[in-house]
Amino acid sequence: MTNKNISLKSCINGAVNFLLMNKDHVNTLNVFPVPDGDTGTNMGLTSKSALKQVNELQSDDVYEVALAASRGSLMGARGNSGVILSQFLRGFAEGLKDKKVITNKDFAKALKSASDTTYKAVMKPTEGTILTVGRETADFAMKNYSKYENILDFMEDIVKASKESLERTPEKLPVLKEAGVVDSGGAGLVYLLEGALRALRGEVIEVVGEDEELKKKEQKEISFDDYDKDLEFGYCTEFVIRTDIDDTDELKNKLMPLGDCLLVVGGAGTGVIKVHVHTNNPGRALEYAVELGQLQDIKIDNMRYQHKETLFDEAEVEKARKSNIKKKYAIVSVSMGEGINEVFNSLNVDYIIEGGQTMNPSTEDFLKAIDSLNADHIILLPNNSNIILAANQAKELSDKDVYVVETKSVPQGIGALFVLDEEKDPEENIENMKEELNHIKTGSVTYAVRDTTSNGSQIKKDQIIGLTGKEIESFGDDLDEVTEKLIEKMVDDESSVITLYYGNGLEEEDTENLMDKLEETYDELDVVFVRGAQPLYYYILSVE
Repeated sequence: MTNKNISLKSCINGAVNFLLMNKDHVNTLNVFPVPDGDTGTNMGLTSKSALKQVNELQSDDVYEVALAASRGSLMGARGNSGVILSQFLRGFAEGLKDKKVITNKDFAKALKSASDTTYKAVMKPTEGTILTVGRETADFAMKNYSKYENILDFMEDIVKASKESLERTPEKLPVLKEAGVVDSGGAGLVYLLEGALRALRGEVIEVVGEDEELKKKEQKEISFDDYDKDLEFGYCTEFVIRTDIDDTDELKNKLMPLGDCLLVVGGAGTGVIKVHVHTNNPGRALEYAVELGQLQDIKIDNMRYQHKETLFDEAEVEKARKSNIKKKYAIVSVSMGEGINEVFNSLNVDYIIEGGQTMNPSTEDFLKAIDSLNADHIILLPNNSNIILAANQAKELSDKDVYVVETKSVPQGIGALFVLDEEKDPEENIENMKEELNHIKTGSVTYAVRDTTSNGSQIKKDQIIGLTGKEIESFGDDLDEVTEKLIEKMVDDESSVITLYYGNGLEEEDTENLMDKLEETYDELDVVFVRGAQPLYYYILSVE
């Protein structure tokens, strides 16, 4: 095959479709055996967005095709792997600027440009990942392009080099070796290159049927239809206490019997205590508070009324959200689970993007949220480490004053909201919100999707596991025991509150035994259970 026979469009179609065919395998390569391995899905959705732009393009001009793929992937980027892929395609397009056809040298330079761009996009590049596979593949191409008479033979060896690089990733990243897998993002890139090669050979690669999983991943703003339910506590009550009292424990003990979703922050020399609680007796809460000092910023909302109004007049709610009344601050938060959505709504989040584990929002999802809001300053809370890059990419693409607080969990997002002060300028607020994250430890309890080894311990498929960040801290067959062991490793002498958001499939009565055990073990700490209704995770929890 000679260079003049090449269609970059057909190569991109082959690349994307071959990745989509193999995305499930990429998903299984998740280092951690949790049920949210989604690298293949994220890369699939990102590349699918690129392909849509390419196929809508009338021109076959090489640079225009590459640029269309770049633009599509940039908007459709989901998860860290998707954002990195979008940057790879951006660099690839830049490397083909003004090119009408592709020579071996052009292709090698485009791969080099793609690799350089991905490294620049990541603040702390990690070797043994998609970055390494891209770089080593580009290095091979740059060293050897002159040895080949046609691009097909060249591409055969490029794919071979990329596979060899992928096989070496466990030697560069110990966690891969321990888990017995290669890097999932690198595997996705290899599938893309191999798909392009197959197209060059003349193979037609088609994904048969509607991909229901990918269809379900399309992100939408959270619907309010699920909120017309009987609420045990109907009044969302918030206020600020100006006081010299530092110890908030007595106030917490008085407020806890009044309702749920209790959050008390401040004290400790700040001169301010901020309170949020769902209760049927807001007056009693205010009586307890006024004993400590002067009250300000009192806000009491009837949530039952709000929910009915929202359900039956959704159009008006949407209209109000996009009204011309400009706010000083607007908040966009990623959330997962009906109960967690309710918490964020009670904290006056302006726009909720449904997502999180297994459902990473795209850059475009964030941009839609940003565009719909009328505010001087817009703050994005990704609430997941795998969504931070997409949020930052949206910030860079928006012409509004956007800030990203790099929250890695739902509890961090909630904690950040509690220190937001609309009277302060954005720089001070962002600094305070980031500082608050340092005081919040987050854990989660889920189940293993495969046999694995962690720190020398053998974990069997379907066993319950407790994690903090990327570390498996406890595992076993009993949910309460695994959760207790996880909390034991998180609590220290500085801890004062343990909050557990229980997931979809658990009811309040399922948590009673655990609550009794924790209250007995940690009798000097506040233990709070909140219905989160999140998928896949029995508990998302925080220790503060």
